[in-house]
Amino acid sequence: MTGGAARPREADYEWRGVAMGADATILFNGIEPQTARSAIAAAVAEIDRLEHALSLFRDSSELRRLNRDKVLHSPSSDMRRALALGLDIADRSGGLFDPSVQALWEAHVDWFAVAPEAGLPPEGVIAQARAAVDWRRIRIGPDTIRAGGDQRLTLNGLGQGYVTDRVADLLHFRGFKHILVDLGEQRAVGPRRGGAPWLVARANAAPFALTGGALATSEGAGCMLGASGTAHHLFDPRSGRSAAHWKRITVHHRSAAVADALSTALYAASAGEIEALLPRFKGTAIWGTDHDNRERRWISPPVDVTLR
Repeated sequence: MTGGAARPREADYEWRGVAMGADATILFNGIEPQTARSAIAAAVAEIDRLEHALSLFRDSSELRRLNRDKVLHSPSSDMRRALALGLDIADRSGGLFDPSVQALWEAHVDWFAVAPEAGLPPEGVIAQARAAVDWRRIRIGPDTIRAGGDQRLTLNGLGQGYVTDRVADLLHFRGFKHILVDLGEQRAVGPRRGGAPWLVARANAAPFALTGGALATSEGAGCMLGASGTAHHLFDPRSGRSAAHWKRITVHHRSAAVADALSTALYAASAGEIEALLPRFKGTAIWGTDHDNRERRWISPPVDVTLR
């Protein structure tokens, strides 16, 4: 996931760090810095706890253990919730979101590692990887999570949003009312002091004015593969190839995890497919920028975001 950095006019306290492998920022408004600093320790601990469940970057994480053993016993509630959300979005998007696309990532990385200047992986390589891609083979049981066959799962398509939601909820529970949490996706816990929106910058466009809910952006250019950038990390599960309809997709939803998953899914969708899917996702706004920098918008109200 990639998105415009938060650009507020003012913040009384700003924390910067790393979450789920991405630069992270939490902005506090209308509060004493000392009070904000005391809350940051809890937020950082929550990020660390969630990465132990959801991250592909930690060898000991629940997700890494599931990929290694094909079964995860006694999964944490966060692992269960995050994966269940992924499977729900997969169902409602007709498989455009699929937590088992990790096999496609690995096939492309392995191909370009051997021959960085090579063209796209041949169809035989893609077909072999696609054999492991099918969200319907993932099973969440009472005490276990099981991957089907040789599947490898990833929650990168919603993990940043899920962690953003949990941190935002934690801070809101502690009484904070004017916060922007930016852990790769942005979620506003209320507007800035006095009701002014948080401004979230966009490339070559007016910023988003965010007073509530979350924004998530998917952009293929955020992670190019191969020396000449012949592929990127946002795969269409149907073809096994990098999706090509859009330059950028941004989604607003009250949940950062849902916005994150939808921006991933809809990056592989045509304009007509987005139109058809919109009724399944109430309270969603979508901005699609094509490769000629033309923007299309779809809105299923209510939403808490405007353009400046």
